[in-house]
Amino acid sequence: MSKKKPSILLILGIAALIGGILYRLGGIGKPFKTWMRDWIIPPLAYFVLLFWWHPGNLIGWLMYLPAILLTGGALTTYWDKLFADKDNFYMHGLMVGLGAFPFIWAGLHWWMILIRAILLGLSMGLINKYANKWHLPFSDWIEEISRGMLILGTAYLLLL
Repeated sequence: MSKKKPSILLILGIAALIGGILYRLGGIGKPFKTWMRDWIIPPLAYFVLLFWWHPGNLIGWLMYLPAILLTGGALTTYWDKLFADKDNFYMHGLMVGLGAFPFIWAGLHWWMILIRAILLGLSMGLINKYANKWHLPFSDWIEEISRGMLILGTAYLLLL
């Protein structure tokens, strides 16, 4: 009897919605805390992969910890200290994506990690640019929910 794998779109869709909510809650401020974004989204993003993939050895399983720590660390900053006190969401997305790099020791392809990181960087930067340029109502909501959804919604790319 074969086990049926959960639907990719269903799992990623639910995870992306949760990620979007957590990212926004982390950005609202009181009574919410930034750790809701910074330290819940990374494990959620990588553990969602367990629906379809398991590391083949102990080193692979151990790579979850540095990946979570690197991604969480990247979520704590918008790199404004490097960019003349201006938030840089292109760099933010790129570094969040590169947080998955330890998974190369778990057997994932480095180029897919890099492609996802570039996609996250470009999309997060462009969302910020155009949400502000077009003066969309609730642009902060649109931006933050979109960023959180992208982090989780693109997780499956790591397995390609």
